[in-house]
Amino acid sequence: MRHADRTPTSPETTASRALEIWMKQVSRARRTGLDLTAGFRHAPQHSEIRDKTWTHQRRGGLGSVYYEVPAVVILGGLNSLGVSRSLGAGNVTSYTIDTRWLNPGMWSRYTNPVRSNSLEGEPLVQTLAQLQAKLGGRPVLFNTHELAVLALSEHRDCVNVQFRFRLPRHEIVLVLQDKARFHEFATSAGLPVPPGAVLRSQADIAKKLSASSFPLVIKPADKASVHRGTVRGIAVCRSAREAVIACERVLEIAGEVLVQEWVDGRNDEIYFCLFYRGRNGQIVSMFTGRKLASSPPGIGLTAFCAEAAETRQILEPMTEAFLETVDYAGMGSMEYKWDRTNRRFVIIEPTVGRTDWQEEIATLCGVNIPLEAYRHELELPPEPRLRSSTGRIVWRASIWERLKTERPTLPRNAVIYDGYWRLDDPMPGLIQYSWGAVTTAFRQLQKHIPH
Repeated sequence: MRHADRTPTSPETTASRALEIWMKQVSRARRTGLDLTAGFRHAPQHSEIRDKTWTHQRRGGLGSVYYEVPAVVILGGLNSLGVSRSLGAGNVTSYTIDTRWLNPGMWSRYTNPVRSNSLEGEPLVQTLAQLQAKLGGRPVLFNTHELAVLALSEHRDCVNVQFRFRLPRHEIVLVLQDKARFHEFATSAGLPVPPGAVLRSQADIAKKLSASSFPLVIKPADKASVHRGTVRGIAVCRSAREAVIACERVLEIAGEVLVQEWVDGRNDEIYFCLFYRGRNGQIVSMFTGRKLASSPPGIGLTAFCAEAAETRQILEPMTEAFLETVDYAGMGSMEYKWDRTNRRFVIIEPTVGRTDWQEEIATLCGVNIPLEAYRHELELPPEPRLRSSTGRIVWRASIWERLKTERPTLPRNAVIYDGYWRLDDPMPGLIQYSWGAVTTAFRQLQKHIPH
């Protein structure tokens, strides 16, 4: 296995000195107009994969096209970091809004940090208005924050005057953002979803759980309660007693519960379609990938993922048909799982009004969804894609994933890109891993301090 970017703590970091010197020579050659091909022929062989990382991240940014219209990204987390790097590869100036300076996405060389008091409700809309007044024009807006979706939808008339930003109709946003309402909609529309039931009261627990087959997946209907940390996320229950306890707890806090039967399939048989749907229902960009591992296993966020070209002909038409059904607009994604028992793909859930956690895997494989969406909103023709995927590229959320989840089965000679650490954009990784180590140590220390 080859690693495209070693972490700062890796002993192999010292071997990058020769590569850094060579990069400076290549940069000097670009400025002076010297022949670059000779430089590539004599590049250090041991640096081959690491050089691919550098050239990929800078590939779009080395051209002569610069855009006057800036982009604005909401929330400075891992998701936004991938968006900023994707836009930076095309020489798009971006601004990232967050409430915390120490969020890693605020430190990328490809963006400009903007401090906000809140990323929800009217305070977020006011911050956006103030930023737009300083920037002028109509910047392109990219949302990476689940808790900002509702505010952007409710205040869409105001936001759309100041920014280029697309969302489905408000009633569709409400359906797709709520797990219970989406399940009911999908079931009534005949979409392939796992068998399940929505619980809205204590009386529903005994009545509806008795008709279900275990194991069961318990999901709070309201995603916002999970993101705010007021209720636990997805839980897998293998007995009636576990399910009753979990449902009672969620009903008390979140109000509604979606209970679905477990889909028989491996943890690495979870797939996703990332997309942007623009004017007149045009599919501007779409990418199909597969989760190689999740954290927690099988039900959590993407820990490792790769392109899934072998499923494109099945999943992309399914996704396009769904988008047509709901008249979708803007950025989003669909998650699927292969049901081994029934030999079919089932829909797990949609993501509406924002980019996805692993959005950058598409860019790494040559499908730069944020940049293609940006150009579409500026009514510019699409650029030719530089497809670099050979099935070996793997996106990893962080260096800690191997400790948090099961060991994934990676492609042969996999090229692993860490979500935070990049040789040409090191600050997000340094902030994330240094500050993360400090906070982890502090939490461990607190456990041993008597109260």
